Amino acid sequence: MAVLPVQPEEQTRLWEQVLLSVKSQLTSPQAFETWFRPIVAREVSPQLVDLEVPNAFFVDWIHEHHLSTLRGAFREILGTNPDIRFTPREPVAHLPQTVPAPPSAPEQRPEAAASQDPVRNANPSGRLWLESALNPRLTFDSFIVGGSNRFTHAACRAVSERPGQVYNPLFIFGGSGLGKTHMLHAVGHALKHSRPDARVHYVPAERFTNEMIFAIQHGQTLAFRNKYRNVDLLLIDDVQFLAGKESTQEEFFYTFNALRDAHKQIVVTADKAPKDIQGLEERLISRFNQGLIADIKQPDLETRIAILRNRCEQEGAGLRLQDDVLLLLADRIRGNVRDLEGCLVRLLAVSSLTHQEITLELAEDVLAQYVNAEPDHLTPDRILAAVGDKFGVKGEAIVGKRRTQIIALPRQVAMYLMRQLTDLSLAEIGRVFGGRDHTTVLYACEKIGERINSEDAFREKINGLISTLASG
Repeated sequence: MAVLPVQPEEQTRLWEQVLLSVKSQLTSPQAFETWFRPIVAREVSPQLVDLEVPNAFFVDWIHEHHLSTLRGAFREILGTNPDIRFTPREPVAHLPQTVPAPPSAPEQRPEAAASQDPVRNANPSGRLWLESALNPRLTFDSFIVGGSNRFTHAACRAVSERPGQVYNPLFIFGGSGLGKTHMLHAVGHALKHSRPDARVHYVPAERFTNEMIFAIQHGQTLAFRNKYRNVDLLLIDDVQFLAGKESTQEEFFYTFNALRDAHKQIVVTADKAPKDIQGLEERLISRFNQGLIADIKQPDLETRIAILRNRCEQEGAGLRLQDDVLLLLADRIRGNVRDLEGCLVRLLAVSSLTHQEITLELAEDVLAQYVNAEPDHLTPDRILAAVGDKFGVKGEAIVGKRRTQIIALPRQVAMYLMRQLTDLSLAEIGRVFGGRDHTTVLYACEKIGERINSEDAFREKINGLISTLASG
């Protein structure tokens, strides 16, 4: 039976209902206004939804943060699971733009059920990553290498070139948003590129657990085991999720052994080293320790700036932010790459939606939403006073022009503490010290950091200062 087209007036009404549903589910009205209000619904039908968004960043952001909410709203209003197509007004080459509807039953497409609503590429080669549940954007080419991740990047490269022969398993750990998941997907892409017939599968540990539970409940344990034990490369994300789950750990243990015995490659990630994951069985810790353990640390300032520049290039159309804007963002957002890129996404969105030029002032306004204000007792004046008391010099002298050794050291210490204990940028700290350049502040921080690492007495002195300020 032919499906009658939905009339334009009805499409508008349905889209408004979807927006109301989405708005009711979001905790932040600002999130709704930023990411959903600018969307234009070009087509709304039970089979396909075509949404026009301002730029390519919207595709990424909605897919990563709001896709499940949007999909649930369409299911509620339309009673179906339509394919969702995003069409940027400022498209980027090779950007995947269509999100397929999930299968109605896991037996029909087990590989899709195991994916995290992967985006469907417009070209046939998209099947390569769709079947593997790989994100097409997360490749080695799009990963910025710096001192914090160089070793892990090299290990991942080696694994992708000789899977099952070196560093098996490869265990990557580090804090949230530092690039662990990116590395997993990059390994998968590299292997698929060199061996298109390779069986690669990426799965978060939480989904591995849920699939196992589903298989047990529906008598499909054999299919579940065949799925995970007949791959050439298994990529498990956030393995700490298995902690405390005895049955899942046991199943993973036997899957691990089966793949190792068949010389197949295993790469896993976690937020901590194996020995530090509470509730993880000793036999799994032992297996992980048989391979290579590699960590990813927080990126340094130069790497963060490179990450921002790379993301701007992905936006296309010759987008280039001023160096002072890049420095401000990279200096303020020090926690992880995800926060850094999220702040950039918001800055570009605000600029696009409000038709404002991206300036230092606009970046400051956006950063106010991301960086918490410093506690009152950790103001620059408070730090200067504490350092002055500790070294026997006046605060005015520390921020003055004199460069004698008796002043230079406490000045560097004060700069270091402002960098560590407040959210002031390098440029803002420089202004506290009479308008000194940000490179001067960075040099001071590096010198004090080196002395702290090499001199026990000096480290104790700085720790005493920090304790004094923390208790103030």
